[in-house]
Amino acid sequence: MTLVTIDSGTIRGFADGPIETFLGIPYAAPIVPGTRFEAARPVAPWSGIREATQFGAICPQVPTYGPVGRGATSHHAAGENFLTVNVRSADLSGKAPVLVWVHGGGYAVGSGNEPVIQTGAFARSGIVEVTLNYRLGALGFLSLEGRPENRGLTDIIAALHWVRRNIALFGGDPEQVTLAGRSAGGFAVATLMAMPAAGLFARAFIQSGATPAILTPQDAARTTRRMLDRLGVAADALESMPLDRLLVAQREICDESYDRHDFDRDGAVTMVGIPFQPIIDPATLPVHPERAAADGPMTRVPVMIGTTSAEYLTHSTVHGQLTTADVARLIDPRVRPIGLTGETIVARYRAALPDHDGLGLWRAIAGDLVFQNPTTRYARTLGLHQPVFKYVFGPLDSNETGAAHGAELGLVWWNAATDRSTLPERYRAVDPVLASRVHEIWRCFIASETLVASDGARWPDYTSADGRIGWITPTDTQLVPDPFTERLALWIPG
Repeated sequence: MTLVTIDSGTIRGFADGPIETFLGIPYAAPIVPGTRFEAARPVAPWSGIREATQFGAICPQVPTYGPVGRGATSHHAAGENFLTVNVRSADLSGKAPVLVWVHGGGYAVGSGNEPVIQTGAFARSGIVEVTLNYRLGALGFLSLEGRPENRGLTDIIAALHWVRRNIALFGGDPEQVTLAGRSAGGFAVATLMAMPAAGLFARAFIQSGATPAILTPQDAARTTRRMLDRLGVAADALESMPLDRLLVAQREICDESYDRHDFDRDGAVTMVGIPFQPIIDPATLPVHPERAAADGPMTRVPVMIGTTSAEYLTHSTVHGQLTTADVARLIDPRVRPIGLTGETIVARYRAALPDHDGLGLWRAIAGDLVFQNPTTRYARTLGLHQPVFKYVFGPLDSNETGAAHGAELGLVWWNAATDRSTLPERYRAVDPVLASRVHEIWRCFIASETLVASDGARWPDYTSADGRIGWITPTDTQLVPDPFTERLALWIPG
């Protein structure tokens, strides 16, 4: 057993083979009735030794968002003391680069305790790894008058402050922190870059997420009104309400927004279908991240950003065969916030992708709306001011098939010593050669920003002058023109 004395007290971890492991370390005080919607508070110091040998609680949650959300829902025990981090290090006396990982789950489900990101893969590669939990759903993102906005993201900032103060005690270099995340975790990283209080990292890794999930105060107020109407209470009652009741209403609102997009009811929520999102707020997020990327405020650090080749493949499993008329009807409320109609965007995609059937068009249009376009736009704008490296993972197969959302996660966190039977089934069948190559790309960015393709060529910055990306396939990593760039022109309003 290993003892480390951090700023709030002494903790006892354990050795997992060559890796020193510390689980469930609180970086902020518990979220209890009366403080559910307040800013994260400091941890009360303790005397004696606090055990850090078991995972802490996770943020309370219930499955939502269809098949993708159900797969992302955590089954760990929930509780009040969930603002915690898990830390792994190969050398407590070193000064290694640090990875801080933000989990996904549509800002409503998931946790930093999931087996696929608890393999110790990066610690075994010489990087101190930190996974964290933060407030989700209504607790983290419901807009309430007189309460701080964007609490889920300011929780992550509190965790970054904890890392800055304490990570050297675990052999990490506080000046070499990479903030990374996938899906909503990627959305969070992209948004945190535009939050003035979040400049506590030296690199950013945005994996299958960029900047579409941002609301105006007006659209956030619609979600708040729906939530209060569903519960039949005033806002003040939310602090002491039984949490189970709050979560039931949260699930109903989430599923309703995800399954039945209604522009007149939800406004810009329809674009992604996630009702609990970060909002523009003078105190925490003054301007939209895409605008901040162009002219600030913005954390100007090297960025790795990318997507899988078929982001909407799993999302599309809720549909059978679709006609083009079906696609136009389904997509219409989702494109209205950007000044388009379903008929217009479907007509454009039919002309651009004549080999796609209805379901393929749905995958292409919805996948571009939520993932590909925002990633390309953000990468282009960031690239005007800071180093950006863009990638696509997976084959570009016919009818918008290929690598589904999250397909690379098990490879990124691949560890040859991991018992694969402990992982969800979708992460068990891993090609070790491909996994080793993917993990090494991620490691190289975190450790040095030195990226090369399979032929040894240097991975270029992603700019308008050189729009090449790293295309990561089962056979190699090639430097090629960005295959999704031309689709941006299909989205010009009018």
